[in-house]
Amino acid sequence: MLFDTNILITYLNGDPEINTAINQLIQNRRALFISSISTAEILSLPSLQPKDIDDIKKFLKNFISIPLNDPIAEAAAFLRRIYPKFSLPDLMIAGTAYFHNMQIVTRDKQMHKIREITCVHTTPKL
Repeated sequence: MLFDTNILITYLNGDPEINTAINQLIQNRRALFISSISTAEILSLPSLQPKDIDDIKKFLKNFISIPLNDPIAEAAAFLRRIYPKFSLPDLMIAGTAYFHNMQIVTRDKQMHKIREITCVHTTPKL
């Protein structure tokens, strides 16, 4: 499963449903993936203090980060031609899911409109 940025931010904001689900997945040692784009998006939040950044980096170590590469960039470009109004970071994350044939865990309603990927709306039973 590939986790979208909005799920990670929701976790960091203390949402009980998301926290329970992700903590359970971490405890069960499930392979959890993120895009390196999500790392950049989270660590660039303007409200972060140095302590927050350290805590976030520690949390992100629970995930396997998939770096942006040419095949993923090409998948994102393919999706951008179909969905030109979507943000490029969202399409890079969607391109990661598309290229690796992974489900993406997201609450982003826009992301659910991308027919070429499978989106999962989180529940405690994740």
